Amino acid sequence: MFLASGGDERIWLDPLTGRNRYGTPIAPPEDEAWFSSSTATAISARGYAAASCAFDNWIGLPADGRIGASAWFDSLRARIVACFGVEGTQAVLCASGTEAEILALTIAKTMLPRPLRNIVVAPKETGSGVMAAAAGRHFNSNAALQGSVAKGEMLAGWENTPVKTASLEIRNISGLLRSKDDVDRDAPTCVEGALRAGDDVLLHVLDASKTGQGGPSRETARDIAKANPGRVVVVVDACQLRCSFAAIKADLEAGFLVMITGSKFAAGPPFSGALLIPPQHVAALSRLRAPPGFAAYSARFDWPPFLRAKLQAGLFAPINLGLALRWEAALAEIEAYAAIEPARREQVASAFSELVIQCIDARPHLRSLDRRSAGAGAGAPTIFPIVTEQGETEQALAIYRALKENVVAGTPSHICNVGQPVVIANHSALRICISMPIIIDTAAKIDAGADLDRAMRRIQADLETVFEKWDRLIGTSRRRV
Repeated sequence: MFLASGGDERIWLDPLTGRNRYGTPIAPPEDEAWFSSSTATAISARGYAAASCAFDNWIGLPADGRIGASAWFDSLRARIVACFGVEGTQAVLCASGTEAEILALTIAKTMLPRPLRNIVVAPKETGSGVMAAAAGRHFNSNAALQGSVAKGEMLAGWENTPVKTASLEIRNISGLLRSKDDVDRDAPTCVEGALRAGDDVLLHVLDASKTGQGGPSRETARDIAKANPGRVVVVVDACQLRCSFAAIKADLEAGFLVMITGSKFAAGPPFSGALLIPPQHVAALSRLRAPPGFAAYSARFDWPPFLRAKLQAGLFAPINLGLALRWEAALAEIEAYAAIEPARREQVASAFSELVIQCIDARPHLRSLDRRSAGAGAGAPTIFPIVTEQGETEQALAIYRALKENVVAGTPSHICNVGQPVVIANHSALRICISMPIIIDTAAKIDAGADLDRAMRRIQADLETVFEKWDRLIGTSRRRV
């Protein structure tokens, strides 16, 4: 149960199903197909073992366990930095990517003296609460560490310093992807307008959205930041964690803040986030003034020791136990993935991509939402948004729910988990996704002597099960019409 603590209602367990809003349980499920990492994935046996071991060590601490807790959280941050950071990087933990947005805003308000404008990229493809969080407002009716809050209200302490928000879109009104050049041309125009109005800017770079797309380019963001020192802070939204570790290190070297989570591509349990702070900005943290309202989302041990004094001891909770356990599970996947040769990772991802495309192309009632992949750069896509027939939202939602059922039309059926429907213009797409555990387990089979086809056999069988069930569900819906 502790794995589901320290988060809002999105990860509270349904007493009847034992699963949260995303459909994931707190223990590894048996015999289910999981291709839902753009939303959430069930914890793996590897992740569960890591979290269980950490919990056993925690309850074994003496009654006065605060020193032990500090060392535990420090080790989690150190492991995250070892995977993604450069020398001097600091990490702050948080419950989710939306909380990471508030963290980035806190750091930007510390660094930039003028009124702030937060430019968010493709907010409809990142998260429903992102724009509220980007404005410094409560984005839900419950908070990870406080319970009930007033959704939409400014965080206490920021009432007199409102944050303006703006969006930079990567699609046109019809839902078609705009060219990368067009997005790159719009970014400096948007920033320049804010600067002329007297605002400083927190500019987002979206590495990968819910559909695997992104923008503006890192090069454009570097040029903007270089041309406007002391006026622009760049934050990379890498919450899907689908770019290379090297790309994140390069972002930090460029002076960008980076938001990550361990619960998407890494497939740790939902609600494990972090903000990486580049060494160039660490000195500015001496001026940190976290608003009292942020106590609803952040605990003292989430922060490096030298910053905990900046958080009011009587206001901020000392520890978020559930967050630590979820990061233990996520890091078990991330570190195992990091140990695999990049060429092997790409080999497995490319094979997965080919299998998914074959399944789509074999079905006239399905089509890919986007044929080109954006994001961090070259490599096989890892998210496949798929439109059913005309892309009706009600049909997509019904298929999504029915795929997760173990009985369809009175017949036992394999449980299949895919990414939640995402609405793009007038179309709704379900998403098939690869995750780190799929790559880790497949690579292990290859290392044990299996050829690629044999190593991918279970994944191929699960994909075929998903698409065959999808076929039956479409046939059922047609007969009802």
